[in-house]
Amino acid sequence: MATYRVLLFSVLKQKVGDSMVHVEMVGSTTGRDLLDRLVADYPLLADYRSIVRMAVNHEYAREDVRLSPTDEIALITPVSGG
Repeated sequence: MATYRVLLFSVLKQKVGDSMVHVEMVGSTTGRDLLDRLVADYPLLADYRSIVRMAVNHEYAREDVRLSPTDEIALITPVSGG
């Protein structure tokens, strides 16, 4: 079992009530696996699942990226402004 530290921003941070969560996963883990687990653990995030972007080690990553427990993982929702 491995523990992944996930940073949350914007509305995700508000919904969870914290800027960081720890997620325990078994076996090889992809970004998709991690996102699915987060939605299972925090159902309020389900509405944002399709629009969230993942950054791994300060670079945007696709959901099929293989994750390591030492990676810095951040979840970001789209922002708008003018």
